[in-house]
Amino acid sequence: MQSTLAWRQMVTDFVNLPATNLDQPQRLNIKLPLATHQIRVQIANDFDDQSLQLNELTINQQPVYWQGQSILILPAHQRRWSDWLSLPIVANQWLTVTTAVTNSKPRTLMSTKSQTIIQPDRPYFLGPCAIEVTRERPAKQLVCFGDSLTNQGYYSTALMQKLMTEQPDSWGLTNGGISGNRLLRDGHSTSPWVASFGEAGLTRLQALLASQPVDELVFMMGLNDLLHPGTGSPLNELPTALAMIAGLKQVQQLATKYHVNLWMMTITPFKGANEGAWTPAKEISRQTVNQWLLTQPQTLDVAKLVADQQDDAYLAAAFDCGDHVHFSEAGGTVVGDWVYGQIQVN
Repeated sequence: MQSTLAWRQMVTDFVNLPATNLDQPQRLNIKLPLATHQIRVQIANDFDDQSLQLNELTINQQPVYWQGQSILILPAHQRRWSDWLSLPIVANQWLTVTTAVTNSKPRTLMSTKSQTIIQPDRPYFLGPCAIEVTRERPAKQLVCFGDSLTNQGYYSTALMQKLMTEQPDSWGLTNGGISGNRLLRDGHSTSPWVASFGEAGLTRLQALLASQPVDELVFMMGLNDLLHPGTGSPLNELPTALAMIAGLKQVQQLATKYHVNLWMMTITPFKGANEGAWTPAKEISRQTVNQWLLTQPQTLDVAKLVADQQDDAYLAAAFDCGDHVHFSEAGGTVVGDWVYGQIQVN
């Protein structure tokens, strides 16, 4: 038997959110892609300046323990794996995870919009950020890495659901998206959400690849590097197309270093977003970076898929959630299914 990562979701710093932990326990449903008889969960307290007191955690009503104790006092800026819990689980089974936490305002939280494979009972939630299982045969690992287009889950969990349906009990799944994340720079903005934008994508990717096995990496970043300058971050932080291409070459180097099969995606349209987000100069940079991406092996031209046929600087209405940047749920599902058909991993 060997331990295998089955599921992971990125945590981030939501210091700006008030009263994130309500009086009643939190419930989180997670569709686990791998069958097992033993399971353990990881709890993160990455960004809080005080200990997190977890009074109770159950999975399908079975109590989870921490070195034999039912209460976990997790110090600031640390993570902890639970004890192993004996629990028979079939592939693609829904787990119900309940947590009871003393802290009224924890900062280290997760978020999603899609309800495909994770269903929290509140928009920003805490608790397990990763799940490991024991099994006799190894599982391959898929990571979708990016910004809010990945984090919101509309395309990424549609892709994951396709893998779970077509290749059951074969893949561990990681959503590596953080909303507001940029490829080249850390979060820096007048936005109240700036703390949650995280470290530069290149920094995060290096840390993620060093911390877990990854077989297939679906990478979509760069949009926020263009969109943010002039809308909250300084305009002088707008990178040149050459700087963005140099960053993407570093992504390729990291994939080579860690023996990861890399699928890079073109930068999607964002004309019509809030004032200052899109300019003709930014569009030229987007097109230039995309032209370079299309010369690289295993590039997925998602920008062409989702672009308006009359003006490819806009998202097509069928993919647009209404803000001219993010996918709708229906549009994201189309993208996820399309990506699965393009990569055809086995």
